[in-house]
Amino acid sequence: MTGHVRKRGNVWEVVLELGTQTAQRCPSCAAKRGRGAGRLLWADDEQRDACPVCGGDLEDVERRRQIVLPDRFRLKTEADARLTAEKQADALGGFVEPSKLSLGAYINDEWLPSLAGEELTAGTIRVYATHVRERIVPVLGTVPLQKLSSRDVKRLRTHMATHEGTRGGIPSAQTRKQTLVTLHKALGAAVRDGLVSTNAAHGVKRPRVHKREMQTWSAGQLHTFLEITKDTRLYPVWRFLAQTGLRRGEALGLMLDSLDLDAGKVMIRRQRKQDGYAVQEGPLKSDARRSISIDSGTVGTLRAQLQRQLDDAAQWGGAWQATGHVFVREDGAPWHPDRVSKLFEEAVKAAPVPRIRLHDLRHTWATLALRAGVHPKVVQERLGHKNISITMDLYSHVMPDMQESAAELVASIVDGSEG
Repeated sequence: MTGHVRKRGNVWEVVLELGTQTAQRCPSCAAKRGRGAGRLLWADDEQRDACPVCGGDLEDVERRRQIVLPDRFRLKTEADARLTAEKQADALGGFVEPSKLSLGAYINDEWLPSLAGEELTAGTIRVYATHVRERIVPVLGTVPLQKLSSRDVKRLRTHMATHEGTRGGIPSAQTRKQTLVTLHKALGAAVRDGLVSTNAAHGVKRPRVHKREMQTWSAGQLHTFLEITKDTRLYPVWRFLAQTGLRRGEALGLMLDSLDLDAGKVMIRRQRKQDGYAVQEGPLKSDARRSISIDSGTVGTLRAQLQRQLDDAAQWGGAWQATGHVFVREDGAPWHPDRVSKLFEEAVKAAPVPRIRLHDLRHTWATLALRAGVHPKVVQERLGHKNISITMDLYSHVMPDMQESAAELVASIVDGSEG
């Protein structure tokens, strides 16, 4: 790193020269005039898939980078002293001892094993390992970690987009994007560990993933489906999911001690989900646990479900499995998530309603709730989203209906007022 000082008006400022770096730029905005047009997005800025101004595609560029420190100095000697201090700090913290460690050896022998100490699910770690084993290492595994460049990362990006994967076919845009995210995370850890000074995956544009069009039922279609399946064993699951908006794993992990049917409350504490085909069950993170209210009809359905458990237990006798789950098979064993999804598909095929996935019952509840005037914050908390922006982004298609309703409501209040 180099730099210089310069005078602006009556004060001195320090300019740091960081050399040529990779950045992102919007060609459309760059062609316009005006302050901020074509602003460069540097590698250590937030990674973006599109221009934050116009939403257009970004291109990778190499540009000389300068940083002007925010402090201003009355004397030139003070600015010179600050510049010297910045150079010394960079010299002490920026040096990385040369090493022949390859990217593949680092990721397989150091980074992946270190994930066991982080608060990650086994499924998340398995996904990272798949990206490493099937896509990253075959292309970049032998490259020395310290010599890895953004050009190498772009080579990986191109390879994934033009070559069939180990499972046949070109990997989807979502898979290619997540592979680059995985590499970015691994290299970020290498920077923090002092093995490299920069993250070569910074600034490399990731594939744009087009959102899958959301499929939901109308209130009438949902009513039709529930009426048709009312006498089936899994009706309580369909009803519970459709009237709560919970995830499949949260419903199947629901325990008897989480029910307060007299108060019409359910505490969501656990989840039962798949890792491959194996099933993992355990508590939700503390910030994901929540209490939700349920309607009287769903309370009645759950009471009937508990009575059915007692009847099954009496019929099975000593073979009954008292697991404590609310939704169980005839012998008391909890349902396998994949089996529940497949039985839902079969039930939908047999009903005069459009085809949707089991997870779309969650989207259906949220859409119906928002259109009915339920506040988005309430919907967010019930669904368990971390923040309301996730909810608003997912269900933006409902917003025009809400705006129209709001316009009519406010106008009716004003027009009907006598002053």
